[in-house]
Amino acid sequence: MHTSGSIAQLVGGTLRGPVDRPVHGLAAAGDAGPEQLTFVGDLVNANRWAQGSAGTAIVARGVELPAHDAAVRAVIEVENADLAMIPVLELFFTGDPLPAAGIDPTARVHPAARIGPGARIGPGAVVSAGCTVGEDASVHANAVLYEGASVGPRTIVHAGAVIRERCTVGARCIVGANAVIGGDGFGYRASADGRSVLRIPHLGNVVIEDDVELGSGCMVDRGKFGATRIGAGSKLDNLCQVGHNVVIGRMCMISGQTGIAGSTVVGDGVQMGGGVGIAPHMRIGAGARIAARAAVMCEIPAGETWGGYPAQEIRGALREEAALRKLAANAKPLLKQLKDA
Repeated sequence: MHTSGSIAQLVGGTLRGPVDRPVHGLAAAGDAGPEQLTFVGDLVNANRWAQGSAGTAIVARGVELPAHDAAVRAVIEVENADLAMIPVLELFFTGDPLPAAGIDPTARVHPAARIGPGARIGPGAVVSAGCTVGEDASVHANAVLYEGASVGPRTIVHAGAVIRERCTVGARCIVGANAVIGGDGFGYRASADGRSVLRIPHLGNVVIEDDVELGSGCMVDRGKFGATRIGAGSKLDNLCQVGHNVVIGRMCMISGQTGIAGSTVVGDGVQMGGGVGIAPHMRIGAGARIAARAAVMCEIPAGETWGGYPAQEIRGALREEAALRKLAANAKPLLKQLKDA
């Protein structure tokens, strides 16, 4: 059984309150019961804690709790409640559901495929000739690996995902349901006579490095000649589109519905909000941050924060937004004067 004391020891926090308060589960601050733990990282959740009945809370230092009876309720103070949340969630996490061990009888695994020890191939999955599925990797139901595709050790490929020919996915990756790695890039040219549109073949592949996560429905197009590449540790949310020959650096965080057009280079540690659109052949410097719904049409220097449509340095974008709002307010009396004139 977990207690307030054992949780405090786990996260290295300072306990104020009973050491033996039972912790049988986790819940949001306003919903947690007497034997549940919650997290408080801001004033909003501090007020919810005060009004609720949670028995134990992990609280970021500097956040004042409106009410706390140390004889009844336990508070564990930490530097960062969000980071402390991770080992606690792992403590209660029972693990991802995986296919049964071995190869399901309904899966189609080519005799020339190499299946590592401990790998799991789910119902209806297809593993083609020349494929490699690494040690302890999992390929869920109806996922398809085209000829020569490679999946690294302990990687999880979820249901319905497709990894096209010659594309490689590194170790400990997660490929979301219905993601497609290695689809043809969006490349077309008008014919010489202008009467049709010609499709450009794409001969390259996709290289996904270790510890990358792709959300459900992500699309990563293969390169025209070389590789489209996603660097180690990067995380892409659901429904992201990565165009042909894009290079994404290490440890990037890219939110849902973002589209990155072909041949763009994204430096290490870049963060993008939801719905960002990036024009082709752009360069995004390391550590840059891009606000949600921004339309990037020029290069962004390393470490800067940009936003807006079209995107610019964030202070300029906010000034323009403020000016537009003032203009709308000031336009009403001006229009009335013109009408009355």
